[in-house]
Amino acid sequence: MEKLNIAYTCNVRKPGMEDERYGEFESPETIETIINALERVGANVELIDVGPDIFHQLEKRKNNIDIVFNNTEGLNEKELREAIVPFFCEFLQIPYTGSSPKTFINKMDKATAKRIVAYDRVPTARFQLMKPGEKLRDLSFPLMAKPYSEGTSIGISQKSKANNLSELNQAIEAIYEQFNQPALVEEFLDGTEYTIGFIGNYILPILEIDFAKIPGQPQLRDPYVKSIENPFISHLPWEEKAKKFAGLAIKAHEALEIRDYNRMDFREREDQLYFLEANVIPGLHPTEADLTNMCQHANIAHADMVALILDTAIKRLSAQYPARFEKKTELLNELTNKAISQATRAGEIVYQDRVYNLLG
Repeated sequence: MEKLNIAYTCNVRKPGMEDERYGEFESPETIETIINALERVGANVELIDVGPDIFHQLEKRKNNIDIVFNNTEGLNEKELREAIVPFFCEFLQIPYTGSSPKTFINKMDKATAKRIVAYDRVPTARFQLMKPGEKLRDLSFPLMAKPYSEGTSIGISQKSKANNLSELNQAIEAIYEQFNQPALVEEFLDGTEYTIGFIGNYILPILEIDFAKIPGQPQLRDPYVKSIENPFISHLPWEEKAKKFAGLAIKAHEALEIRDYNRMDFREREDQLYFLEANVIPGLHPTEADLTNMCQHANIAHADMVALILDTAIKRLSAQYPARFEKKTELLNELTNKAISQATRAGEIVYQDRVYNLLG
């Protein structure tokens, strides 16, 4: 069997990158485990630390790369930052894992993402984009203020919940000063939070974040809460409620045209689930990431999770790039088939003639 040639693109977290803006950069532990997982499927793997020269780095390798395993978040490019590697791969005709540039741009503009899913009747809290000094329109306190184009809880703290106009103005000013962007101000949803993950047409066990169980009883998943919450997170059993939530997540997933893998956050209020945001490049840390947690509950190891993401992308791309993958995916197919056969199953949901399988 010939070997796949994979370029693993990400942002490498280096010493001194302590600012929360680097929260989406990959740790040495994550990078090592992903490289090992990719090599396990029969691949030569080259790590590319994405920076301003990424187009040149991809261009000089374009004839030697079978596929890019993309986990790049970017930093200063605002709505474009997650779309840069996919865009250059499209231009250079290099296959890559994950969603299209259009999806990344739509997702990074959280207001646009909310409008898109709302069109397909996925409930989302009422909202307004605000800069300092702008007048609040017809929204009711308490309100939530967060950067409109960031991820991984960047720019969110327990002070992001505003109970009055003074607190709201302070939150908006802090966001604008730190990130030079408007705040997404939305009506605060005080219920339990859920995060729902996808790999291909598999829906992973739904994580339930009940803030009453977390020390200090926080109300938001800020970076600190995420660092301590794992022992207090539970999984929703695949009963009627969970299947209803999964059906709503499928609508949002399809509306945003997300490919290969995804994780989306929702909140429940009065038995209704509301879309918060999509994480189109969810974290892949070997022990702490939500997607890893979901897979473990479905009896899928971290290395198999990485293999499933790669396999999903290659199956989608094979018709377009048959020569790239011919005789190079036998071991990958063997490992992913085994992983899925060992995973626990809980039924299926059909949406617009596409079948989604529930795992866990």
